[in-house]
Amino acid sequence: MENLTRILLLVCFAVLSEGSDLTGSVFTFPTLGRVDHVTLTPAGRKPLSQASLCLRFYTDQTTRSPCFFSLATATFTNAFLLCRMEGGFFRIHVGTASADYSGLTYNLNGWNSVCVTWDEEDVSQFFINGQASVRKLALMPQGWKIPTDHLIIVGQDQDRYGGGFQTKNAFIGHLTDVHMWDHVISPCAVQQFMDELSIQPGNYLNWQSLKFETHGRAKVEKKQLLLTGKQLLNC
Repeated sequence: MENLTRILLLVCFAVLSEGSDLTGSVFTFPTLGRVDHVTLTPAGRKPLSQASLCLRFYTDQTTRSPCFFSLATATFTNAFLLCRMEGGFFRIHVGTASADYSGLTYNLNGWNSVCVTWDEEDVSQFFINGQASVRKLALMPQGWKIPTDHLIIVGQDQDRYGGGFQTKNAFIGHLTDVHMWDHVISPCAVQQFMDELSIQPGNYLNWQSLKFETHGRAKVEKKQLLLTGKQLLNC
């Protein structure tokens, strides 16, 4: 009996370690406030000298400055941060540096596909719905890397490690297909993500095998057909 219990525990641990396949699901953030968020755990921790992030969001927010993705350390609360600012432009933070991207359109009450790349020369680029931004410098000291002691949260901005949330930065809506890589993905990979074609999943965060924890009213739901722009059948 003792051996059977040990085997069951090992199986459960293995399942938890592998993470959940969230294909066809979304994170839903139904309220504005300082509570709702989801923490994500990477497959393995390593210092990051470059990175790529892709995700899709669906919202009707036109005011405030909602943040989709926040990676923070105790020293660098904006180690890797993606927000849409109140002026309608997007901002990427890396360490203590940042870059703003203007003139890129996005859909209200429709899905938006977003990718961000940041390379070893501190140059970042933003992509949305098939549009590419100019490449901009977000300069950090030479050799700087995102430390391993980081915490990843979606739906809020960490003004301090693991907290310091403000309503003005809260995201309301849906997030899905969150992938992160420890390298710069190719333009072809970006385009495949934009076109919702098969991609090589993120090797740092993988939506198809993701460890996560919801907080507040944030929850996991099945992606509604209405949110895909497809007509519902047999209603």
